[in-house]
Amino acid sequence: MANVPLLNEPNYTNGGMTFLQMVQRLAIESGSSGSVPATTIGQTGMSLRLVNWIASAWQDIQNEKQDWFFMRQPVSFNTVAGQQSYTAAQAGIASFANYKLNSFRQYRVSMGYGSEQKIGFLNYDTFRDLYQYATMRTTSQMPVAFTIDPQKNFLLGPIPDDIYTINGEGYALPTLFSTDADTTTMPHQYDMAVVWKALVYYGTYESAAESVMRGTAEYIRLMDKLYVDQSPAISFGPSLA
Repeated sequence: MANVPLLNEPNYTNGGMTFLQMVQRLAIESGSSGSVPATTIGQTGMSLRLVNWIASAWQDIQNEKQDWFFMRQPVSFNTVAGQQSYTAAQAGIASFANYKLNSFRQYRVSMGYGSEQKIGFLNYDTFRDLYQYATMRTTSQMPVAFTIDPQKNFLLGPIPDDIYTINGEGYALPTLFSTDADTTTMPHQYDMAVVWKALVYYGTYESAAESVMRGTAEYIRLMDKLYVDQSPAISFGPSLA
């Protein structure tokens, strides 16, 4: 590999590491042959592998948990009187994986926030038995419950009889690296976890046990901190006594 200086540590207050910086750091940490890539676009050979390993590592970290704080996003949409089911697009969610089931509430638009109430989640089979059976199929009134069907549509029960604003949260789909300047969506002090994960891929490909061991140790060290920082806190119910 060409003799190059170590990259400066990223300025986390200024956006953290870019996709390109991660690839360059991986090239240095792995000691791979060839020059450090000057771009992530149009690479071949080992440079292309470095690019792909960084991209895959970022995907894997996002998929590690379904409830990362950094993947939460607000959900807000207005119902249509007489309409029970809403797609993610109708709910205004551009990049959607799942809903945060304990986060939803509703209020009648004509009455404002003062009428806001929480709405509870029901599993799909229970919801069908309660709100899509007999006369409840066509009963319209203020929604008090919701479910998510197998196609991940958002269903309200009973069918809304008016315009209601539904507020809650969901979890975004994993983001993809595609340009040199792309950055992660997680807190940037953990960006190097992407590089260490990719170093494990490199070491496995090259049968380089040292790279695998070093990458694994550093990855676990940072991921332990990310779990503490970006996982929901464990809560306990009230005393039974």
